[in-house]
Amino acid sequence: MDGPSPTPISPSTVHVILDYLSPLSVPIPPHLLSRLLLQRHHFLNLAPDNPEEYLAWPSEHRSHAIHLLQTTPFPAHDNPLPVHYLPDPENIQAHVRITPDLRLVFLWDKDHGWQYHNLALMPFPPNSYSSFNDSLLASSIDDFLPEQSEHSVSFNVEDDDDSYWNSYGQGDEPNHHSVSAANADQNLSSEDAYWAQYSAVQGSGDSTLPSPRPHPNKQLSSNNVLPERIIVASDEFQNNKVEVYNPLEPPAPASLARRLEALSAGSGAESPPLFDNDDPTSDSAIASPLDPVPALTSSSSTASPKQSSSEEFVVLESNKNSIDDATQNILCDNIKGLYRLWKLNRPNTVVEDDKEVFLATVRQALQQL
Repeated sequence: MDGPSPTPISPSTVHVILDYLSPLSVPIPPHLLSRLLLQRHHFLNLAPDNPEEYLAWPSEHRSHAIHLLQTTPFPAHDNPLPVHYLPDPENIQAHVRITPDLRLVFLWDKDHGWQYHNLALMPFPPNSYSSFNDSLLASSIDDFLPEQSEHSVSFNVEDDDDSYWNSYGQGDEPNHHSVSAANADQNLSSEDAYWAQYSAVQGSGDSTLPSPRPHPNKQLSSNNVLPERIIVASDEFQNNKVEVYNPLEPPAPASLARRLEALSAGSGAESPPLFDNDDPTSDSAIASPLDPVPALTSSSSTASPKQSSSEEFVVLESNKNSIDDATQNILCDNIKGLYRLWKLNRPNTVVEDDKEVFLATVRQALQQL
């Protein structure tokens, strides 16, 4: 029990409570009541007008105890009051006999000392003590568990280790285990004998049954022919080789040849259109891929853009018989593509004027050959 040590209850404490009980007209001060009894008053809203509930805890003899309290005269203050003490795991109780048939119960509080707790009939509890010191001794003994004797438990480390390890593998291979045990008994001091006692253990530490012993590898007979080893170079596994292209360095001749071969193989694929036909901002001449492009005449010798197109340009009509000429078609497509790229830098000019300027530029370039 924490706090100050309990002391024997004094007669003055008992007579103070008796003054409030006879007659019970006003509430008993809270510091004179035990904490448990105060909680009962608080939660049940108990008042002195109901002394049976206010003074006593529920029991079959509670009504008779209240009747004796109200009808029996109390002893004088100078008369000694018999007291028995009852030790409890949490506190200690004092049972004070105020009449031959009635007793008051007090609880010890570390802050307020002895406090009124209950009203009960005689006799005293059978396990109570008339001596206060005997009750303290009994309560102190209950606070501690009996200590075990230091000689009650003994350990044999060597025997435990041997029995633990020897328990593995018993009954699985008796012949092997007996041979190992016999070898270990011959010379226990040798290192081989030490390890021999564990040779039969094949299970893991968390298993209850030993694992089967490993079987030796079977020797291949001379008639068995081993399969021939095939050595494959590591480069053969690199199926997806990717060449890293560095725009800052010219490609090697071999790499350039491979790139040109790849371009020629994919040249038959149709290129996507350069302009969207649905674009309302594009010029009609640019959006139409079939516009005839004026060709150069043999009599042309100047590159002036102001010359009339009717005098110096002859529009070539497509000849149905020349469709099969693939070279001529490729040339026409290239000229159209160059014109469209050149026209991108002149979005706000007249189409006819641009064509004349483009043709003049082509003539000038051909004259410089």
